[in-house]
Amino acid sequence: MARPLRIDIAGAWYHVMNRGHRAGALFLDDTDRRRFLGAAAQLPERFALEVHAFVLMPNHYHLLVRTGAANLSHAIRWLNVRYAIQFNWAHHCHGTLFQGRFKSVLIQEERQAVAVARYIHLNPVRVGGLGLSKIDQRRARVLGCANPGAELVRRRVERLREYPWSSYRVYSGAEPNPEWLAIDVIGRSCGGRNRAERVAALRSYTEEPIRQGVLESPWEGLVAGVVLGESGFARQVLSGQKVDEAEQTPARRIRRRRRWEEVVQAAEKVRGMKWDQWAERHGDWGRDATMYVAVRHGGVRLPEVAGQQGMMYQAAAQAVLRFGEGLDKDPARSRFVEQLRRELSNI
Repeated sequence: MARPLRIDIAGAWYHVMNRGHRAGALFLDDTDRRRFLGAAAQLPERFALEVHAFVLMPNHYHLLVRTGAANLSHAIRWLNVRYAIQFNWAHHCHGTLFQGRFKSVLIQEERQAVAVARYIHLNPVRVGGLGLSKIDQRRARVLGCANPGAELVRRRVERLREYPWSSYRVYSGAEPNPEWLAIDVIGRSCGGRNRAERVAALRSYTEEPIRQGVLESPWEGLVAGVVLGESGFARQVLSGQKVDEAEQTPARRIRRRRRWEEVVQAAEKVRGMKWDQWAERHGDWGRDATMYVAVRHGGVRLPEVAGQQGMMYQAAAQAVLRFGEGLDKDPARSRFVEQLRRELSNI
């Protein structure tokens, strides 16, 4: 049987999944899960690969990612090999850990990526004991969905919110956002004027299906098992044609890896001043904002940014993290980030 087609495109959304060999466990304990997430945390810096959502189940994992370069295969292969080596070393094992090559689905539009993020986050409640397993869902589509009752809904919501190995705890406000997890796109997708309203809107969007008992599938538009999108777009990528960058949104086009010098040049244009006039000015957040956009949206690696600024790596990482955490609270900073992203998309 032919192997599934692998499509690597820069600036694209992907759903990535892999299972344990012969349905075996991928994670034997919480230390294993921390090892895997520790490796995943290196994907943005090593490969300019944004991680937007994840869930770790006992025998498989799901990721929602967006590429900076056409290197998805290289990045996920590195992740799987690194984790397999660590797993075998820790548990004195030998041989294959994963069932085979990872599976990936190219996602055409951001709105579809949002639906896939919900699908990923709902994995912990797709179990028989909660009436949401695959068998339960097939039965509900044929016979209709009975009222689950308040107690069952409570157990479903509790399971979803308390499951510790999912990015939903970050999106729902239960845990702080780790530096390597990009939550801006999904976190803002359901609307809201501030962080609290956005969290509430995303919670409602994610949890409403489990209150009703019917989990909508995002895969109805799946083409050839590897592309989620319109048939024309699928034919284009499946035939090997280059995706027309002129048709991509500014957010998608920006994902080409930028050089630090390009980001600085764009920031100077947005501010109307040379970098030296404000980068080191006391109380000015412009330098940290530029670093944030460079790393989170421009694909510039953090060590390069730190080196250019004469900073220790940890100090640069903290500067980027602090700026991102305060972004929702300051309209001026948010405007600068959006203006800088648009400016970069035109370079």
